[in-house]
Amino acid sequence: MLERLRQSLALRLAVQYAFVFALGSALLFGVLYWMLARSLNARELASLERQVRSVARGFDRGVPLELVARVNNDLSPEMRASFVRFISADKRIVFQKLPDEWIETQIKSIPIGPYTINQPVRIERIPQTELRDYSIATYQWDNGWQLQVGRIMDSRPVLLAPLRLAFTSVGAGALLLSLIAGTFLAWRATRPLRLVSATARRIIEEGDLAARVPGPNGRGELAVLVHQLNTLLDKNAAHVRVLRETLDNLAHDLRTPLTRLRGTAELAMQDSGDPLEARAALADCVNESDRVLHLLEALLDISAAEAGALKLNRDRIDLRSLTDRAADLYREVAEEKKISLLLDQPEPVEADADAIRLGQAVNNLVDNALKYTPSGGRVLVAVRGEPSAAIITVSDNGNGIAPAEREAVFRRLYRSDSSRSQRGLGLGLSLVKAIVESHGGTVTVDDAPGGGARFTVQLPRQG
Repeated sequence: MLERLRQSLALRLAVQYAFVFALGSALLFGVLYWMLARSLNARELASLERQVRSVARGFDRGVPLELVARVNNDLSPEMRASFVRFISADKRIVFQKLPDEWIETQIKSIPIGPYTINQPVRIERIPQTELRDYSIATYQWDNGWQLQVGRIMDSRPVLLAPLRLAFTSVGAGALLLSLIAGTFLAWRATRPLRLVSATARRIIEEGDLAARVPGPNGRGELAVLVHQLNTLLDKNAAHVRVLRETLDNLAHDLRTPLTRLRGTAELAMQDSGDPLEARAALADCVNESDRVLHLLEALLDISAAEAGALKLNRDRIDLRSLTDRAADLYREVAEEKKISLLLDQPEPVEADADAIRLGQAVNNLVDNALKYTPSGGRVLVAVRGEPSAAIITVSDNGNGIAPAEREAVFRRLYRSDSSRSQRGLGLGLSLVKAIVESHGGTVTVDDAPGGGARFTVQLPRQG
């Protein structure tokens, strides 16, 4: 328990903030205490200086008669509590007046014969203690005469002692309260971090990929962190799901060619077999091997494109050259299926692109359109230009693609139920998406105007 508290981020934050609060408060109090003490001392010294100057104005031609009379006749509380001394140029005390509290009278018994006489004895002292300080101000004339005025003042440390006591008691309470409140607030503020840790532990220990961090309310940094983490977990879960589907589809798609490859290889190895049949079996082996190699090469190209490592040899090309080659390549296939393969490209449209890679993407789109267009249908390949984009569309009038599957068709090895009967690897559209995005473009699918599916490739005019 103690180790857990010691490692608690909330407690450490609270202690650190409490220390900063205590340090800042002590510094602030120290500055205020110094300024207050200095201000009080300066005010009392200024008052004493004004008093000595006021008394000094009574000096006339070096004769202190008027000054002495003025001091003796001044019965104000301020003067009665002040010490006044007049010193000549030869350092003789000409006049001195002490406050009543500075004079102590004691009775001294003096024996004279059979009698005893009680005689008062006057003792002068300065009642200076640890609670009080003695301050004196001196005014000196040009002829060497001096006037001294002194006063008992309260000790600054004693005067400010209640302030120090109040700060210590209130500061200690405030420090304790700040520590408690800081711990509570820090514990509450770091709750999303604990939820993140608990969710990560659940995923690691239990393998629960569906675990998500409960999202806090608000738009603070921690709320954004939790939202981004949940988004990351969703994407990772989607990638894991796609990976599992990819492996399942890959195992399914490889099982057939590998099984056929093994069967034909066993047939070719039979000693009693016909040499012509053996050569045909070996030719089938080569074809199936090429199909598997094509599958693996397509997967490698998609991975390289998605990782940004696909090498592109960009040139300024007219996109009509790509669509023309695709139409020439698949015209015989279209004629065999009695499908009209049409081109709509009224004007040149140039873009910075890799002609081979982008041509591969266009070929896959045309092949996909011909594959799912029924006999007697139509496939239209169009090219048009916009101020900032070049657009290639391939549309057909087949059955189209359901809205729920339009994002899934671009996943690796995805085969919808309606496409299982068609021969293919399930990588054509994934490769198209990877190549187009590596060029900085986008590819989407929607409904064609006359029914069927329409694939739209949008590329930047400048690479």
